[in-house]
Amino acid sequence: MKRSGTTLIELLLFLAFFGLSSGVLLAFFFMTSEQRIRQQTIATVEQTGVQLVQTLANRIRNSERILDPPLGSSGSILALQLSDDVLHPTIIGISGSLLYVGEANTLRAMTSTEVTISDFSIHNTSSADEMASVLIQFDISRRMPLSIPLEYTRRFETLVSLFPDDDPSPPCSCAIPSCSAGSYTWQYCVDAVCTTATVNLPC
Repeated sequence: MKRSGTTLIELLLFLAFFGLSSGVLLAFFFMTSEQRIRQQTIATVEQTGVQLVQTLANRIRNSERILDPPLGSSGSILALQLSDDVLHPTIIGISGSLLYVGEANTLRAMTSTEVTISDFSIHNTSSADEMASVLIQFDISRRMPLSIPLEYTRRFETLVSLFPDDDPSPPCSCAIPSCSAGSYTWQYCVDAVCTTATVNLPC
């Protein structure tokens, strides 16, 4: 009795069909994987932006005065007067790709390395010192690790009005924070004495 075997043509047809099926499955896998990466990137940027807007708004509303930029002016660093000498002054600005907040003699990052902060700008829109408001604008971007690298960028902005406790005098009469030779420096209070902070931001 003869046993039928697999012919060369049948084997080639099987290999061709297997290769085609594998190619379709791999293409589908990479397509869904890239779509997932895109969605995760967009979600990360959007969530970071919303959280940052809320954090900045809370800090600004709790401050007493805008020290820098002056009324009607714009700048890349925001300096706020706080009634608490532990938080006075509060300085917000960019260093590298991160947004930082300085409080008295401390400096810490407000954002992570997952995203890049750029074009951070502040416009002092106050109608008067006792009716202060500020417009903040910034970009957040994140690179997508795809076969063809892409970057998702989103512009955020918020207009915030201050609700001070009407304490116009700072904890101690230190110099207004300022930019000099590319470095933004400020003073803080130590036992009612003004001391230059050992931390700074580029300007």
